[in-house]
Amino acid sequence: MPISKEAGPHDMTPVPHTFAATPQGAVLAAVTAQVWMAGADDDTWPKVAEYLLEPGLGRDQWAQARALVSVKGMVKNPAEFIGFKFTSYAEDKAIVLLAARWADGMLTAYPVQLSSLTGGWRVVIPPQGSEPDLSEISDTDLDTFVRFNP
Repeated sequence: MPISKEAGPHDMTPVPHTFAATPQGAVLAAVTAQVWMAGADDDTWPKVAEYLLEPGLGRDQWAQARALVSVKGMVKNPAEFIGFKFTSYAEDKAIVLLAARWADGMLTAYPVQLSSLTGGWRVVIPPQGSEPDLSEISDTDLDTFVRFNP
């Protein structure tokens, strides 16, 4: 999980949170939330919802669904976030397209919507039925992303 002295996360407990009100802060909030949403254990996920997700119907639905699943230990073969680009950015909202490489080599991109309306960057979870799809991308597509490790 990327960390920046300037962009955050500035608080590490109970989960990493508090990101700078900058484009860099938005990117780090997007990646951090995705990592913690996928890998938080049964005791930690309520804090993920509280600190990393914008309040709303989507967050409530995610929490209801997450309560039905048990996660223990490390996630095996997680995707590696390898790049990003903004599809939109304003002072209080952003959409970051995250590129990831999976264990089988597949490249994908996924749009992450963020808001800072409730104080700091948080991921906006769309309500069920309106969530965006994960899209497979090519190496050529990946060239249009800012790489995390060029």
